Amino acid sequence: MSNSLKRSKKAALILMVPTATLLLAGCGSEEPVQTAVYQNAEECAAFYNPPAECTAEFAKAQELHAQVAPKYQSKTECETDFGAGNCETPATAAVSTDPNAPVQQQQASSGFFMPMMMGFLAGQMLNRGGAGQAGSQKSVPTQPLYKSRDDQSTYRTASNQPVARQSGVTSVMPSQMQPKAGNVVRRGGFGAQAQQRQSMTSGG
Repeated sequence: MSNSLKRSKKAALILMVPTATLLLAGCGSEEPVQTAVYQNAEECAAFYNPPAECTAEFAKAQELHAQVAPKYQSKTECETDFGAGNCETPATAAVSTDPNAPVQQQQASSGFFMPMMMGFLAGQMLNRGGAGQAGSQKSVPTQPLYKSRDDQSTYRTASNQPVARQSGVTSVMPSQMQPKAGNVVRRGGFGAQAQQRQSMTSGG
C-alpha cells in the first residue's frame, strides 16, 4: 500500500509541472508588433509613402545613434567587432546628425569609438494600421541598427538584439526593442559572439 501511495504522489507532482509552466508562460506572454527595417531614408521611400515620414524617422535614428551605440576606447577594439572602416567617433556622428545637440557635443571630446549606423528600425510607421493592437503594451521606438563583423547579414539593435536579415516589414517583440544608453565595452556584446565563433572554428 505504501508503494502505491508513493507512486500516486509522484504522478500528482508530474502532472502539476506542465500546468505551472503554462501559467508562467501566460503571465509573460507578449504579442509581436509589425515594424520595418531600412538601410536609409531613400530605401524606405521606395517601400513607403509619404517619403517625408521616412526622412523624419531616419533623422530620429541618427539623433539616437551617438547616444545608444556601444562605445570602445580604441578604434582597433571597435573594428574587431564591426570590421575595418566601420567605426567612427561621436564627433563624426554629431556632425552628420545634429551639431547643436548638447549630449553629442559632450561625447565628441570623449575620444571613444563606436560602430557606424548601418540601417534603422522605422518604429511606429506601420503601427497605425492595426499592427499595434490592444495586446501590445509597449511601442517600438525608431532607432539605429548595426551589423557585426561576424554576421554581416543581420541588422541588430545597439543592444545586440537581432531584428531582421533584410530590408522591409518585420515583426518584433517590443520589450526587446527598447534602446538604452550605450556603455563603454571591451570586446563585449557584439565581440563576445565573434570570440565564441572563432573558438568553435579553431576547436574543430
